[in-house]
Amino acid sequence: MKKLLTILLEVIITAGAFSQSPQKISYQAVVRDANNNLVTNTTVGNADKYFAGF
Repeated sequence: MKKLLTILLEVIITAGAFSQSPQKISYQAVVRDANNNLVTNTTVGNADKYFAGF
């Protein structure tokens, strides 16, 4: 039983080590100004922060 649990744990750890993150993240947003009007045909920027939790 102990050997089976050890093998199972090794398989789980190995699978986690070879998992891959997506190559890109699709994102859509609606941008509005201070008067709640849609902002169209304007370049806008954004800043994203990503945190990995273990």
